[in-house]
Amino acid sequence: MKRAHPFTTGAIALALIALALIVPAPRATVALYLLICLGAWLAGAGRGVWLGLLVSLPLWLLLFVMHGVLGEAPRVALPWGGTLSVSGMAWAIAQGSRLSAIVTASLAFATLFDPHRFLQAAIERRWPWSATFLLVATLDAAERFGDQARRLREAQRTRGLRVHGSLRLRAQAIPALVFPLLLAALTEADDRALALESRGLTHHGVRTAIDPPRDTALDRAVRWGTLIVVVAIALWRIVP
Repeated sequence: MKRAHPFTTGAIALALIALALIVPAPRATVALYLLICLGAWLAGAGRGVWLGLLVSLPLWLLLFVMHGVLGEAPRVALPWGGTLSVSGMAWAIAQGSRLSAIVTASLAFATLFDPHRFLQAAIERRWPWSATFLLVATLDAAERFGDQARRLREAQRTRGLRVHGSLRLRAQAIPALVFPLLLAALTEADDRALALESRGLTHHGVRTAIDPPRDTALDRAVRWGTLIVVVAIALWRIVP
């Protein structure tokens, strides 16, 4: 997957997100989520799977409480006491698996995303430069700011800031972590803007790709195949 054309990985991610919204729930959505986790792990995007799990856990907990615990009748008794809403649990599983599939597919794509290769491919296809650069800069900035936040946290810990412990201690540490991070982000954005302006970022002429990635027949077949699968399943769900 890392050697594939950047548009191929993007097409697969978009197709999986579309399928998560199209396929019937809950069985198909749960199966799709497990398939996404397995495929991402085999493709070398295991970090995206773990991040997707961490992001999805609060959503699962909220859906469980709102629909399973506080849901309407009919309810089923639990062996250890209490009851759960049958229809509420079905709804929670359906929507939780949809959201988890979308989040995991997106984060797995972000893990495999190579800004340089995507930018070169977009230049070769004559995509609008402003929109392309905005997409690349957004995806690239997320991981960079995450690394910067971790370095800032470790630097503040060496100065005696307590970032672990009770909720009160963690809340007190937020201003000492957030404000320096925002200041560093604004400073970096200003420096990058000046550097990019000096390199002709706003130039509206034709740009030439220096090292465009190879678009093989397999890449094109995969992209067309994902489109056909999504359209076929959508028609199957729409047409009675």
